[in-house]
Amino acid sequence: MDFCAVLLVVTLCKVSMSTTPKLHIPEPVQTTTQLPTYLAQMGKGLTSIPKGAPSVRSVNYGYNNIFNLSANIFSYNGFAVLDRIQLSHNQITIIHQRAFRHLNYLKVVDLSGNNLTILDVNTFKTNANLEKLDLTTNKIRFRNRPFLKSASLTTLILSDNRIEQIFELNFTKLPKLRNLVLNSNVMFVIADHSFQPLTNLVYLSLANSGVYRLSEEMFQNGSYPKIIDVTDTPLASKFNPPLRKVKNEGVVSLINIDKYSYF
Repeated sequence: MDFCAVLLVVTLCKVSMSTTPKLHIPEPVQTTTQLPTYLAQMGKGLTSIPKGAPSVRSVNYGYNNIFNLSANIFSYNGFAVLDRIQLSHNQITIIHQRAFRHLNYLKVVDLSGNNLTILDVNTFKTNANLEKLDLTTNKIRFRNRPFLKSASLTTLILSDNRIEQIFELNFTKLPKLRNLVLNSNVMFVIADHSFQPLTNLVYLSLANSGVYRLSEEMFQNGSYPKIIDVTDTPLASKFNPPLRKVKNEGVVSLINIDKYSYF
């Protein structure tokens, strides 16, 4: 083989080596399964709480046909870390006192638009982180006993129920309550000392109710809410123009005026 032939072979080998594609081994892809944290089944005709998953933190089963909540219904169905439950606009009439047991992270419960007439006083006693309970548009009446026991509840909404009277014992087991909404109830009688246990109360709404007077005996030693809404009440109509939301020093004046009022 002459020199030219050898040179040609070497050149071809270099070209072949330079054009051979390199083998690419991809890096392994790490995959993780995204666990659900929110479940919504609204308007599906549900008659009971469906099965869940331990990762779910929030559920919305509004606008269904659920009639009752049995003992431990959420924990039995696999919910472990729920912090929000929305059950508005069902047909709920009965809630077992242990329905919400073992839900240690629960913060918000919406039961508005149902047919509740009463709740067991211990229904939320063990939910140590509960902050807000919405019971708007039910058929609840107060009795002469504590309404609920909760060491953590800060907001209670009872608008548009059938509350005719507030008794002295109703709010004795809600020490952290800051917002109390009682709009659109017949409610024309408020017993003395009714709000005395609520020493942290900031906002009290009595709008569109039958309330015609407030007195200092209803509150704890001058510890009044910062805002009281008396819009569209007989009490508001005693003033010209009619009162609406009364704030700060206005609250003090409104409550103390009862001592000198004869109308």
